[in-house]
Amino acid sequence: MSIDKELREELQQTADSMIVPDELYLRVRQSYLHFVNERTGESRMKKRILAGVVAAAILIPSAVYASTYLADDIFGSSATIEQHGGTQEDYQQIEQMLQIAKGKLTEDEFKEYTKLTRQLVQLKIKMTDKNGVKHENLLNNEEQLQFERLSASLAPYFEKINGNN
Repeated sequence: MSIDKELREELQQTADSMIVPDELYLRVRQSYLHFVNERTGESRMKKRILAGVVAAAILIPSAVYASTYLADDIFGSSATIEQHGGTQEDYQQIEQMLQIAKGKLTEDEFKEYTKLTRQLVQLKIKMTDKNGVKHENLLNNEEQLQFERLSASLAPYFEKINGNN
């Protein structure tokens, strides 16, 4: 038998032969239970914090991807731009410009800006072919006048967005 086992057995026999007063036994038991409960509480808190961090790490990026593009309100989708000779990069640039406009314009100004931009884009789509080349002669006289009025109406917004105002 190894010395470790002999020592363990001897200590076990000595401990079994000891008589522990009930008061001491209860104090040791309460202390042990308090230690275990305190340790479990820390563990639960750590688990909850970890779960919160993981949830935030998952939800925040998914919320960004799930949000609608501002450019979708104007074009319908990126496919509309691609049908008229644009690329996905062009669409992303337009989206970025709209995000900047949303940050610099008041809510009412931004609503008016998007309304006018949507009208202007519809005219631009009408006069642009599949290769992205503009043909102003595809617009009738009334549409050409409307195009010029919309461009003039949007000029102050562009100045404010670009920081000239």
